Amino acid sequence: MPSPFHLEYYNPPADLAEHVLALFHFAWDEREVEDRHPGALSQLVLFPYGSGELNISGRVDPLVGEGHLLAGFDVAAPFKMTGPWHAIGASLSPLGWAALTQSAANENFNRFMPATELLGPEIDDFAKATNDLYRSGQITGEEGCRLLADWIAPRLQPIPAAHKKLIEQGVAWLGTSLNPDVETLFGNLNYSRRQGERLVTRYFGLSPRALARKYRAVRAASLLAQPELTDEAEAEIADAFYDQPHMIREIRRYCGYTPTRLGGPQEPLFQTMLRLKNLDRLKQFRSIGSAPNPQD
Repeated sequence: MPSPFHLEYYNPPADLAEHVLALFHFAWDEREVEDRHPGALSQLVLFPYGSGELNISGRVDPLVGEGHLLAGFDVAAPFKMTGPWHAIGASLSPLGWAALTQSAANENFNRFMPATELLGPEIDDFAKATNDLYRSGQITGEEGCRLLADWIAPRLQPIPAAHKKLIEQGVAWLGTSLNPDVETLFGNLNYSRRQGERLVTRYFGLSPRALARKYRAVRAASLLAQPELTDEAEAEIADAFYDQPHMIREIRRYCGYTPTRLGGPQEPLFQTMLRLKNLDRLKQFRSIGSAPNPQD
């Protein structure tokens, strides 16, 4: 069965590689769209077409307007859109979120907000101008992504060098295994445990333990959503959880599914997002920054 939507990723310019994990263009031309968003990574996204709502933590966030920001969710969030629905976006690294918004990720978690709240009125002007070009057929989705990257680049502000190093260490730690050890992270940080936990929460949106727990579930789900599961991946998943009921509970919490439903046809966009090209780029981020490769 052909996919009901089109989703294409583009590599960011080299000078944005630390800040932007991937650029993407998405189009779904059906009238009614229902799915869920894993909210694993932050995004700046333009909506040339489409409006709707997202349900998160008992609250409804309207998805209307030209540009939106997402810091991340601690659970998968269901949404409804009235289509056609098209998006031009950038997935941001934790460094990218901090440098672009100058705002703590944890203070904006579990929200899908108008981008103007943190980026000011100029993002609305840019988003409308770019969306108008797209709507009139003067630019493609890929060209819109390039314009978005060009808009982001001069607005990235520096953060303290020590904090940047902590972000790089946090990303490297997340890439060490499906179930990274929290004590290993604290042992590598040049901060007290209390201060390190506070800074990781600020830049990643969740405490180290909650961050590891969510990424374990989302990555396990992404592996289970693949058409074929290798023996190595199956062993890694088995080692990451206490037992199968524990794995099922965690994936249901963070993804909204039991593993047996991950390959079903009901919510195809969610399945595609679980393949997580953006998370693959997040793992590569450690080789861009100054953090040591955990395999060395």
